[in-house]
Amino acid sequence: MKNQYEISDWEGLIEKKVVSEDEKKLKLTLVKNAYKNNVPVILDFKHLSLLLGIKEGIIASMIHSPKSFYREFRIPKKRGGYRDIVTPYQSLLEIQQWISEHIFSQLEVHNAAFAYVKKRNVALNANEHIGCKEMLKIDLKDFFFNIKIPRVRELFNRVGYSKEIAGYLTKLCCLDGALPQGAATSPIISNIILNTLDKRLCNFSKNNGIKYTRYADDIVFSGEAITADFQNLVIRNIQDSGFKINSAKTKKYREEHRKIVTGIVVSKDNIRLPKVKRREIKSEVYFLIKHGILAQTERYNDLYYIDRVLGRLSYWKQIEPKNEFVLQSIKEIKKMYKEFAES
Repeated sequence: MKNQYEISDWEGLIEKKVVSEDEKKLKLTLVKNAYKNNVPVILDFKHLSLLLGIKEGIIASMIHSPKSFYREFRIPKKRGGYRDIVTPYQSLLEIQQWISEHIFSQLEVHNAAFAYVKKRNVALNANEHIGCKEMLKIDLKDFFFNIKIPRVRELFNRVGYSKEIAGYLTKLCCLDGALPQGAATSPIISNIILNTLDKRLCNFSKNNGIKYTRYADDIVFSGEAITADFQNLVIRNIQDSGFKINSAKTKKYREEHRKIVTGIVVSKDNIRLPKVKRREIKSEVYFLIKHGILAQTERYNDLYYIDRVLGRLSYWKQIEPKNEFVLQSIKEIKKMYKEFAES
């Protein structure tokens, strides 16, 4: 979002305000900081309301009673138990999307971060580690919850917003004192906050002839050899940065081990979907083609069943773009879908 006025225009507008000279100077400094960092000028609460196109009373409710603007639900974990997810209602979601697009899109994300970044994905992340002899995988525990309000507020202060505005924006992005998993702003905020740690770990890795990538809370190092000293240095720096390590998901792979990065098998010369996942998708494709769309939709009581199968095939294609089975299956199912829609 480009600011609508020149700085000289802001000087004229601020001069007309019935405030002290010190406050006028402060507001002009805020304007200059916003221009310097290429973010929208936000002078006060009313100005924020006008920019968002939402009444002041509604924004005030979001700031002071954020729980009222989220819905909570649970999703099962692969290894048992449940993960609690909160997602914002549409009104707050739109504000978070505005903040992500107009403020955070201007800030730096490290090249080693592959999640939540345009033109980067889980396959490209795994691809970086092809041909490695040894690998170290580290999982960050309670990833979003460990990014607390003070770190988020500091981010808004860094781009030049006043303490007051930084406080408002922070509360529109946080819940229960931290980033909520499910908020539209949480992914990009996490990447920006981890930029310093990414730089440090990347430098350590380069100095030791090791590759480093991070996909959200999944950190991977790979190379010819990963020493205990290097592993201890990495763990110490992660902990010093305020993050906790999930020991149960931290794993060291030797040369002879089968290596998996974010659910993708990484081998000597390529990446591929694990065998069990390939079998599952092949079975779904087989029965879909054999029995037809209507039969499978009714069998699973799922109106979006065909979309889910196509989605899984597309994910497989992302990992193995030249896989003939995948390419042919997508083509055939899309043809079925078209014929079904026209019948």
